[in-house]
Amino acid sequence: MLSEPSLDEIEFIRRSLHEMVGDNPMSEATIEDWEQTVLQHGRAARYQPPNVLLASLAADLADLKQELARCRSAAALRRLTRVTAHMAGLMCLALVKLDERPAFRRWARTARIAASEAGDPVTLAWVRAQEAYGHYYSGNINEALDVARYAQEVTRGFPCVGTALAAALEARAHARLGRHAETQEALRRAEAILAELDPDSTSQSAFSYTEAQLRFHEGSAYTHLHDTKAAWTAQRRALELVPANDYTDRTLTRLDRAICLAHDGDGTGAVQYAVQALSGLPEDQRQGIITLRAQETLKAIPARQRALPAAREFQDLLMLSDTVRKDDE
Repeated sequence: MLSEPSLDEIEFIRRSLHEMVGDNPMSEATIEDWEQTVLQHGRAARYQPPNVLLASLAADLADLKQELARCRSAAALRRLTRVTAHMAGLMCLALVKLDERPAFRRWARTARIAASEAGDPVTLAWVRAQEAYGHYYSGNINEALDVARYAQEVTRGFPCVGTALAAALEARAHARLGRHAETQEALRRAEAILAELDPDSTSQSAFSYTEAQLRFHEGSAYTHLHDTKAAWTAQRRALELVPANDYTDRTLTRLDRAICLAHDGDGTGAVQYAVQALSGLPEDQRQGIITLRAQETLKAIPARQRALPAAREFQDLLMLSDTVRKDDE
């Protein structure tokens, strides 16, 4: 009776077959498969919990490392290096969502080096835009501004997803610093870039930029400026456009709306709206930057209203998220 092969034995067979069918120099089919793989990860990044995305990326990056090691063609190596930059950038995105700051900075370094080695300004702009968002959510606003500006300069005015993302992030960073005119100018620039993107750059993917994302970013910026009228207009449009499975942007938009309600003096409505935004999310979706924004929402509610039952429920949700995070560490 034959014994059942172990997973390690099965993996050894797979690697052996992969090396045989891939040929050396590396085949066009292999390179195209990697390029399609990273696009699939980009689409998944819009709806997958970041911890799930991290696991998928880590598995593929282990294989990609082997491909890079055996690649002999300069042209093929450049394409695989570009794939590496995109994969590393997606790692940054997942780590930013999880609020894993030291790990984000390490992967940001790998991503920008790979993008530079690939010699592709569009990829470099996208990578640096992801890095700018990481600095923003880490609270390093001036560093976020510097990186966002660089991301826009590197393509020398060519409109692409990276420059759109960076312009929108620049607007949000200016808003955090209370700079109204600079915020509006950066938002106008992001809108102008979006209008020039080709259809392939406006799909639901981490490698795309859409009006839904722009309205979320616009609403976030105006929320920080306490311009609740402009914020609500952008938030309403964002919630109309953001797909139901894009839980990150939808939840952050709703939390921004709760903060606007608090700024307008409706602390009770703010708490109720925030509870609704969080209560439908499982724990793996609530962790990281969503919990950070929820904590900021709680701080925006007047102290006298934090003793209300809804406010206590909201605090319990935040404490539960924090407990789960510590258990995972």
